[in-house]
Amino acid sequence: MLGAIGLALLGAPLITLPTPAFGGDPILIAIASDPVQLRLHCFSTRCGDEEWKAAMAPTRRDPVIDPADLPPLRKVALPGQQRVIGGVSAPATSRESRALYSNDYRVGTRYGVQALRDGPTQIGLSFGAGYRLAPLADDGINRPGAVFRGELNLGQRISDRARWTQRVQIESGRGDTFVKQSVRLDVDVWQNWKLETDFAIRHDNRGGGGSESAESSIELIRRF
Repeated sequence: MLGAIGLALLGAPLITLPTPAFGGDPILIAIASDPVQLRLHCFSTRCGDEEWKAAMAPTRRDPVIDPADLPPLRKVALPGQQRVIGGVSAPATSRESRALYSNDYRVGTRYGVQALRDGPTQIGLSFGAGYRLAPLADDGINRPGAVFRGELNLGQRISDRARWTQRVQIESGRGDTFVKQSVRLDVDVWQNWKLETDFAIRHDNRGGGGSESAESSIELIRRF
């Protein structure tokens, strides 16, 4: 059946469509016989006869974002920027001190050093030169003139409540020498209550002679 139909189609005469008449002009007849030549030249990037190409989807435009609407940037800590200990301040203090002083009975200069200050034992030393204005105004020689002064301080913490302190003062000038030794014991007996004991010996050498004196005190102090 199918073979008969195919033979009938092959044997049938070809039918040609009549060519439209264009006044017998051979150029128009050639253009009409080839429709491709009827297309206009396209000099743009997108021609109007691209109907056989798939239409491209319109390009989506990203919305405009205001920088003020963006979340704040997270601060990243770089290596070496971290603090080992935060919120702690321990300013260093010098072990040495220098001072110029003047009062009603003496003017001079003083240099001090703390040999030991951290721990239960403290040792301090100071010395300097000056001029005594008035005798017997404080501990020192008994006449005015140039003097040399020195001082040694020893401290020892015996326990959490008791502390022992010894102080030695020396002043020398114009052949006279004055020495004072004092011993002090402070004990915390109760909350805001302290027992203070003080013992001092004074030695004054006046031109080869001398005199000594001693005094002591015991005080119970209440702190408010």
